[in-house]
Amino acid sequence: MDDDCDRSEERQPIVLVVDDNPAIRDMVAWALELDGYEPAEAAEGQEALAWVDNAVREGRYPAVILLDLAMPGMDGATFLQRLRSQWEPAYPFPQIVVVTAGAGLTTAAALDVQQVIVKPFHVRDLLDVIRRLTVWDGQTDMHHR
Repeated sequence: MDDDCDRSEERQPIVLVVDDNPAIRDMVAWALELDGYEPAEAAEGQEALAWVDNAVREGRYPAVILLDLAMPGMDGATFLQRLRSQWEPAYPFPQIVVVTAGAGLTTAAALDVQQVIVKPFHVRDLLDVIRRLTVWDGQTDMHHR
């Protein structure tokens, strides 16, 4: 497992998956890990804000946040508003990818995000978007170049 040690020293980009559906979170996290990213998961907005607060205290931050809009508790739009208002400017703001059912498209379009993906989606399409955003963000795409 020396390969895992080598990759972890390169600081894999963190992708935070915020979705109330555990099957989607598990599937996406599994695919992200296989693709060389460090996945993190939250079931709703308040949990995601707590995760971000803890990560930033440790000097870490997500490169990309995959965000469902329709969740119980704090929804995706409220999470994004709070995240923007309390983000620590010392770190680059994460690339936001909204993952939503067709009914959320109008809301997603108004949120000023990098990408909107409509459910159902193919994991390979989602990974293509994440690769593009992490390279665009100045992070290295360690295993595809």
